[in-house]
Amino acid sequence: MTVHRLALSCFLLLLLSLGLAPTAATDEFKELTPALRERLAVIHQGTRSVQGDFEQEKRLSMFDRAFVSKGVFAVEQPGKIHWAYQEPSAFGFASDGEQVRRWNEHSGVSAPSPLARDPILSVIVDQMLAWSTMDTEKLEASFTLAVLETTPLTLELLPKVRQLAAVLQRVQVSFDRDETHLQEIVLFEPDGDTTRIRFFNVRVNENVSPGLF
Repeated sequence: MTVHRLALSCFLLLLLSLGLAPTAATDEFKELTPALRERLAVIHQGTRSVQGDFEQEKRLSMFDRAFVSKGVFAVEQPGKIHWAYQEPSAFGFASDGEQVRRWNEHSGVSAPSPLARDPILSVIVDQMLAWSTMDTEKLEASFTLAVLETTPLTLELLPKVRQLAAVLQRVQVSFDRDETHLQEIVLFEPDGDTTRIRFFNVRVNENVSPGLF
């Protein structure tokens, strides 16, 4: 998913807060058991920071090829994120929870600006933090969570509002075998396009350079 497509999806999440009618979960969903909720709470409460590399593979249903980009990321509680594409082109954004700055290889680095003045990016940051630290309280405000596999733990997130479901059919998140961090996120779009983000060289709760934010 490109940042712009993610922006669109997250913009629709904003509509959720405006009181739009929710969609119903399917009968196939396997709801989280109290034991699994406890496992997710342990992951969330035990995650102070996460950083590493990622590879994003975008497959468009009309083309028989994948578009691959690579980069690095870092997340630190509360509210700090650094998401940087490095190949095939360099761009990204970073926020310390209060200010945000963007950059790309053509226009350079923008001056910091208040994150609160950019509601779309604010929601993007909020959702990416929720996914990377498995904040189920925030996630369940926008998605119905279901269990696909218990070992390794794999969850499926179904959008709760039809407007969001129009651009994002479902999200699948998989953890590493030790359940310390996300290993993969797959976003399925209604038109058959998919975006798969794999995480590598992940370090949990190591110090993150303050300069990244």
